[in-house]
Amino acid sequence: MVEEYLKLIKKLNLLSAEEEEELWRQFKENDQITARLKLIESYQPLVFKLVNQSTGNQGLLMDLIQEGNIGLIEAVDSFDHQRGVRFSSFAVYHIKGRIKDYWQKGKKHYHLQLEHHLIPAGELTEQVVESILLLERIYQLIPQLPVKEQRVINGLYLNNKVPALLAQEMEISCSYLYRLQKRAVKRLRGKLSGFLKHWKEE
Repeated sequence: MVEEYLKLIKKLNLLSAEEEEELWRQFKENDQITARLKLIESYQPLVFKLVNQSTGNQGLLMDLIQEGNIGLIEAVDSFDHQRGVRFSSFAVYHIKGRIKDYWQKGKKHYHLQLEHHLIPAGELTEQVVESILLLERIYQLIPQLPVKEQRVINGLYLNNKVPALLAQEMEISCSYLYRLQKRAVKRLRGKLSGFLKHWKEE
């Protein structure tokens, strides 16, 4: 997997300032998913650079890259391209934040496992319980999706895979992957609507 990722980022071409600005305009102003994906892909070398600086453990590399990519995606989605701030500086903050969180979580002696509900008693709030129930319901619904949509949801949301790599694994285009994602999310929302309505009524 690491080798495939390295091959992927070596193929990426740096964007010119004009190309990047046009992608931001297409994504932020016209909501073009392909522009969003291109921005995420173009900053993969930055993710790899920051991850590589944080560990020499090759066994953790892909886990940290996945965490870094979550930070990158958060940065892409929340970035305001009209404020005159460099995106790379903005993204570094988010990527490093996710990497730091990963190391901090690793130091904890407890973790949440949905299948066993292992969570510290002091953190077992009503909100946490509701989140667990909702996530369990989503897990129950995922197998009801068409097979390709299942793979997309599992890959993007449960395994935090890089969209481009997931598309490569599935032997489909990135644009088709995002269409499958959109369909799957729409189906899940529809299936959850009755569950949420019943929940609120109670």
